Amino acid sequence: MQNLILYQKLYDFLLYIYPILGRYPKHEKFTLQTQTKNCIIDMQRCIIKANKSTARKNQLYEADTLLEELKMLVRLASDLHYMNQHTYGVICGKLSEIGALLGGLIKFVQGK
Repeated sequence: MQNLILYQKLYDFLLYIYPILGRYPKHEKFTLQTQTKNCIIDMQRCIIKANKSTARKNQLYEADTLLEELKMLVRLASDLHYMNQHTYGVICGKLSEIGALLGGLIKFVQGK
C-alpha cells in the first residue's frame, strides 16, 4: 500500500510543478522543462513497474536515481532564477517527502 501513497505523492508533485515549468523561459521548453517532466514521469513508471513486478528492488533503485536527477534539475532551475526561493523551498519539501517514502519502500523490499 505504501507504493500507492508514493505514486499519489509523485502525481500530486507533477500537478504542482507543471504550472511552474510553464513559467520557465521559452528557450528551456525542449531542454530543462522537458527533462524535468520526463524525469517525474519516468519515476512514476518505475513505481508502477515495481508495484506490478517481482523485480521491485531494481525499479525502486531506478526511481531513487531519477529522484536525485530531479533534485539536480530543480536546483539548476532555482540557480538560474526560473523560480523564486519560496517555490524552491516548497518543491524541496515535497521531494524530501517523496524521498522518505521511496527510501522506506526500498528498505521494506530489501527486508523481504
